[in-house]
Amino acid sequence: MTVAKVEFNKKSLNFKNLIKQIPIISDLFRYYWSFYRTTTACRGVYASFDDALKTTPKGAKSGYNQPEISKNLTKAAKMTTAWEPGQFNPQDYPILVWLASAFTQSSTVFDLGGNVGHGYYTYKKFVQYPMGLNWLVCEIPEVVKVGRELASQGHNPGLSFTTEFAHAENTEILITCGTLQYIEPSLADMIGELQTKPRHILINQVPFYDGENFITLQNIGYAFCPYKIQNRSEFVESLSALGYELIDNWKLERSCSIPFHPERFVRNYEGFYFKLKG
Repeated sequence: MTVAKVEFNKKSLNFKNLIKQIPIISDLFRYYWSFYRTTTACRGVYASFDDALKTTPKGAKSGYNQPEISKNLTKAAKMTTAWEPGQFNPQDYPILVWLASAFTQSSTVFDLGGNVGHGYYTYKKFVQYPMGLNWLVCEIPEVVKVGRELASQGHNPGLSFTTEFAHAENTEILITCGTLQYIEPSLADMIGELQTKPRHILINQVPFYDGENFITLQNIGYAFCPYKIQNRSEFVESLSALGYELIDNWKLERSCSIPFHPERFVRNYEGFYFKLKG
């Protein structure tokens, strides 16, 4: 890179940083420029997933389940199975603690949004899996296809995949990390449909705040999809109404802001551990 290009990039970066410090200009910049170019950027406030999808930029793909995800997962899958120290996300440590505790009396896991089995492959480096483990990953069709192919290439006892949440019936531990924001029905509504509820619920990397629930639109790189922001108190109360007790709650250093809606700012993503009473 030439000296001229370096100087140009520095000036461009300084200009962008200056813009971000001016309230109205910053919102305009993020709404009309950053949103199209920044993965995880969000904009808009909507009442439903359908309303959010209607605002997908013209010519862009909408929705999470796209053929491109298979290409993205191939590299990620190799990293998942070829785990090395340093690849573990420290934000998952609370999950490890409570999962190890739950495994003392449980051996069935329903992993909602578990990718190609990332949790199964990674956590076993730290936690002793019980005999007869049944770890069922629930994902969208494209991800399930890659996950099954990956699992068939090695010895991965107990790991299986499904696209149906109804298969959570009779499982003892429900894990979901970074997924609830992409699912329109509430977790309480989904669990309420089960005849036998999971005894343990482990949740991580989900955006919560103190305002009313809403949907926004997020840039996920290869497409745009609805993204749910929930009221923390209402979420906890909805699970408490099903008989769950909140055992632990932790905050993660990640935020989410919506241009022109400062009142919708999410200061932290959060994690929870709920246990069924009795």
